[in-house]
Amino acid sequence: MEDLSRNLAKVIKEHIPPKPSKRDRSWSILFLEDRGHMISIKKPKMVVITLAIILVIAIVSFFWSLIIFRSMIEDNKNLSNALDISRQEVVSLRDEKDLLMVRLVVAEAKIKNRDADILTSDSKAIDKTASLPDKKQVGEKTDLAGPEKLQKTTMADFSILFEPDTDVLNVQFKIINASQNDPPVSGHAFVILKQNKDDQSTWLTFPSVSLVSGKPANFKKGQYFSILRFKIIKFKAQNESDPKRFKTATVFVFATTGELLIEKSFPVEIKESVPNQT
Repeated sequence: MEDLSRNLAKVIKEHIPPKPSKRDRSWSILFLEDRGHMISIKKPKMVVITLAIILVIAIVSFFWSLIIFRSMIEDNKNLSNALDISRQEVVSLRDEKDLLMVRLVVAEAKIKNRDADILTSDSKAIDKTASLPDKKQVGEKTDLAGPEKLQKTTMADFSILFEPDTDVLNVQFKIINASQNDPPVSGHAFVILKQNKDDQSTWLTFPSVSLVSGKPANFKKGQYFSILRFKIIKFKAQNESDPKRFKTATVFVFATTGELLIEKSFPVEIKESVPNQT
């Protein structure tokens, strides 16, 4: 009986099935064409990981480029602001220079008038028999006082700018109160652009007004101004496709009483702005 058990155990042991081998768990992607041809991509995990790495690198590069672009925009804005400030400083310095030059001219005129008064006083002291001032001396005093009166108001920086993209013609100049101690000066200003000196129908007047003998008939229609130091007078005309036809420009400045303070002509030099590029 014991031999039978031993033989049975031995037979069972000999017929134990072998253990199954481990299966290969690798993945493959199969693409099937219309014609039945199959394309196999082994190890798709590596492909996915590679694509993920490329995507991360692309996203990081995009945000890095965006940061650099914003930094460049900020730098450009700062440079533009610095340029505007520099231009304003240049304009301010130029205005101060013009004002100092005007004051210098006024001071020289006053010195000349003072010297003339001293000479007149000396001549009166020598000629004791003269009880009334000579007419010639009165005329000289009037002539000396005249330029000082005209120099109370002057002008500078006349310019014409044409915008070809909008056909807009800009005209501007500066009115300066040359007398330091006088109250503010008020009045009305005109500008006339002339194509032909004799044909008034070709003239362009700022602002629009009828003309008599080449001058504004109604001074009150001019652009009003009131200045303590200076003011920039600006005019604008629309739909001017051919501004180069104008050859000369004349500026008229009237006081509020109608007195003509300035009448000055200039050759026309038109500057063109750079068109906007979009």
